[in-house]
This record gives sequence, structure tokens and C-alpha cells, in this order.
Amino acid sequence: MYKLFLVDDEIELIEGLKELVDWERNNIQICGEANNGIDALEKILTLKPDIVIMDIRMPKMSGLELLEKIYSKGLSIKCIILSGYDDFSYAKQALNLSAYNYLLKPCRPSEILEAVLDAKNKLIEERSKEKIIQANMLKELILKPFSNTETNDSIFISSFDYANLQVIILSIDHSTVIYNLFDNKDIDFLKESIKNITIETLDCLNIVNLFEEDSSLVLLIAPSSSLLSEAPVSTTLLKLKDLIRSSLGFSITIAVGTSVNKLEALNLSYSSCKKALEYKFFLGEGNIIYADNISHYNTASNPYPLDEELKLMSYLRTGSIDDIHSILERFYSRLCQGGIPRKKNIQSYSLSLLGSINKFCIESDIDINSISKLGSPFDVILQCETINELKNQLEIIISNIFDRINSTNKNNSLVKLALDFITKNYDKDITLETVAKEIHFTPGYVSQLFKQETGVNFLEFLHKYRIEKSKALLKNKLLKNYEVAYMVGYTNEKHFSKTFKRYTGLTPSQYKSSIVS
Repeated sequence: MYKLFLVDDEIELIEGLKELVDWERNNIQICGEANNGIDALEKILTLKPDIVIMDIRMPKMSGLELLEKIYSKGLSIKCIILSGYDDFSYAKQALNLSAYNYLLKPCRPSEILEAVLDAKNKLIEERSKEKIIQANMLKELILKPFSNTETNDSIFISSFDYANLQVIILSIDHSTVIYNLFDNKDIDFLKESIKNITIETLDCLNIVNLFEEDSSLVLLIAPSSSLLSEAPVSTTLLKLKDLIRSSLGFSITIAVGTSVNKLEALNLSYSSCKKALEYKFFLGEGNIIYADNISHYNTASNPYPLDEELKLMSYLRTGSIDDIHSILERFYSRLCQGGIPRKKNIQSYSLSLLGSINKFCIESDIDINSISKLGSPFDVILQCETINELKNQLEIIISNIFDRINSTNKNNSLVKLALDFITKNYDKDITLETVAKEIHFTPGYVSQLFKQETGVNFLEFLHKYRIEKSKALLKNKLLKNYEVAYMVGYTNEKHFSKTFKRYTGLTPSQYKSSIVS
């Protein structure tokens, strides 16, 4: 609702405007009135209306004086002047004082409504531009250290009154696999779903800005003390993480920056948030990592476990694929013993291990670049976001090498196990991770195998299967849409409705109606 304030010493005019115009229908609310300029100024400063209609001649303070005082206070209000004087000098003065419109009495209610709606549309346009400018300025302040060289930035900062500011980053887990196996349409759908769930869930924390950066979602929250007492950040973020997992079928990692109390320090919060997100590489997927807590972790610097590499190469030569997983686990456990090593060290050691595997491939007349669907295995290793993902990729590479050497393939039986599990448990909270755990393989390996054998990715198969099951249930007129959603594994009815429409072209309600007709 846009707030309208009326000022005129003619009570009949004010009453007429209130009764003869349907303001509410036009999304306008009369928030107050006054019959002189002094009372009007006091109420306007308190009520902060969007639009003011005022007479030019009033007792105690004229409309022109009131107009001047309103704008001297820096209020962004559209003022419409009513005057019984057809005098150009009055109109010129009013327009010089930034009056939005000047109407001559007597005015028909329709004329006044037209002027007010015109002012409202102008406010919508201006505020939309202001929001874009504000969002861009905030993004700039978040991503780059503050430099007090831009006048506009200084004005913007002085007008910003949030005291408790915190940057948060949402990072999709297994993104290397997801971005390579999903098409652009699927990825856009996932991103939009994450964004919508985030806005809805974190509304209580007062989201000030939200944008995408390096395939992650960056948020700026400014919760008040009262909001924090009702919904602590940690509790709300945990709810968001669990909701995305149950609604979309995959996990996210959330990094939380240090809380700051001024806009100039936003980049400090963002930098601490980025540093916290780096710990995802060691802590794994699906965590909430706080910048204030990362100093508690010990660092480790362990030597390269050459004996484990030799064992792995021995098993590779003898074809003992069942032992590969446990050797890779021991290899990385040794590197992480006693604390958290540097990410560069882990990557360097992993490339060394892959170099030895590549030598074996050359001896066996196998092109290592041809066995990975994601490109050069060396590039894939460097793109991995976590140690677990890195181990997954190495296991996939080694498994593909075994397939080339032995010309035997267990893929069909593994996918069959995965499909059986999905068809028996589609109505439960299942994800790629739960399916992988059930058949005793890593999520990355199962994801690539699923796409390779079925032609669709895991999530698409799960959604399509659930939607087909829901179609049968929707034929039952006694079942509500939310009940059907729950019965096929969706905990969020809104997400179920969007997914249903995506695969059928109809909402669940429209589908029900089409069955009846």
C-alpha cells in the first residue's frame, strides 16, 4: 500500500476525497490528514507518507512553505499542489520547489485520482531504479575493499541504517559432477529453486542483497536483535540446508562470514566467508562453516604416503578393484593425520598419484584422457571441491581403467541395484548420497554411471518416477495436493507443484481438473 496524506483547511474537500475515491482499490491508503501547515509537517515527519496532496493557501504555514520544509528534511515524497489561484507565479514557485503536480480548484475526484496514480507510478519507477542501484552498490562493497573515493557511495552509506551485517555463501555440493552431467535447463531450474527456497526460509533474517558469484549464491543479511532472539542464524541456516536437501535431492555447503556493523566492512565479512568456504575441501559436503570457528582447526603437514601408492599400483596391475577404495581412503587419511593440510599440498600429492596411474596407462596402451567424460583427469582433480569428491574422481578413473583392461563391466548390475532402491524408496527422503551408500559406491561414481547407463541424470529419473506415481494418486479426489506430495517423497508442496508442472505442463490442480473433464 502507498500512503497518501491530505492537507487542506477545507474539511469538506478532505472528507470528499476520502469518500468519493476508492483509494484501497488502487493500492493507496490515506494515512493521515491536517487542516494547517504546521500540524501537517509534524504528522508528515512521523508518518512518512509517499504522496501528499496540499492546498497552497493554509493558516499558520502556506503550502509553498510546507513544500520547502518537506524537501529540506530529505524526504522522498511526491507533493501535489491544489490551488484556487490561476496564477502562473504560484505554479512556477511550486515546481521550482519540486512539486510533482499542480492542480487548479475545483477538481473532479477523477482528476485528483489520476494525478495521484501518476505520482504512484513515478515512485514505483524511481524506487525500482533505486533498488537496482542499491543492489549494485552493495555487491561492489561486498566484493571489493571499501575506498571512500566515490561521492555516491558515501551518500549511500550515510543513508544506510543496518547495524548487524553478515555475508553468507551457499555452495552446491558435487558441482563438478552436476555441471557436467546436467544440461543448462536443469542447472537453471536448480539454481532458481535454491534461490526461492532461500528467500522464503531466510526472510526472518532480513535479506538485504542476493546475487550469484562464481556459481555460488551470495547473501547479505541484516537481522535485528529482536529477529535474532526469535530465530538465531544457526537454527535458520540449518533449516535451510535440510530443506534444500529434502526438496531438491542434493546438499549444499553454507559458509558464514564474520558479523560487521558498518557497510565499509562488508568486504571483510565476505573475505572471511570465502576463507571459511575453503574448509569445505577438508570438512566435506553438507556443512555450515562459520568464519569465527575456523581458527580452532589444527594444521597438518604429513609426508607423501609412498607405501600406499605402491600398494595401489600393485592392485591396479593384479586387477583387484575391490581393494582400491580402502587404499584411497588410507592414502588421504595419512595426509590428513593430526589436522588439516594445505589444499595445495593435497592437490599436488593427488596429481603425483595420478601421474603414476598415467604411467601405468601408457604401459597398458591406454589413453588416460579418453577414460574420463569430464575432460583431462588432471584438470578434473584440480576442479574438485572436496577431498571426498577428489577420491570419487580417482576411483572413477581407476574403475574405468579396469573396465578397459578386463573388458568386463559391472555397470548394469550396479545401476539395477540403484534403480531397485529408488523404486522401492521413492516416497522417502532419498538423495544421491543415500543411494550411493546403499550400493556401497561413492556418489560421484554412481552419478556418472547412472547418466552413462540410463541416459538421464539421477535427479531427473527420481523426479520423473515420483511425478508418474503422483499422477495415479491425483486421480483420488479425496487426497489433497500436499498429501500426494508427501506420499511421493516431496516435503515441500510448492516445490512439488513446480516440479509437476515442469514435467507435465500442468499444475497438480490443473491435472486433476483435466481428469474430471
